[in-house]
Amino acid sequence: MSDSANPASGNPASGNPASGESARANPAFPDAIWESDDCVRRMVVLPIVLAERLADRAEKRGLSVSDLLVEYAEEGLRRDEADTA
Repeated sequence: MSDSANPASGNPASGNPASGESARANPAFPDAIWESDDCVRRMVVLPIVLAERLADRAEKRGLSVSDLLVEYAEEGLRRDEADTA
C-alpha cells in the first residue's frame, strides 16, 4: 500500500489527523485506525442490546456514546487498579 493510500502513514492525502488535518475519518478507509495526540479512532463491535442501552444512557445524560464509554472505561480501570493494589 502506498503512503497516499495508507491512513496511518501521516501523509496528508491519507486523512490521518496526525498529519495535521482535522480529526476525521478518511471515507476511502471507513474502518481505518488512526491516532492523534489526544485520541485513537478504532471500530468497536458491540452486541445490539448493549449498544442500544449505551445509546439510551448517553442520550439521557447528554453525552455521546464515545464519551460515555470513556467514562465507564476510566471508572473500570480505577476500580481494577484499586482491586490489584
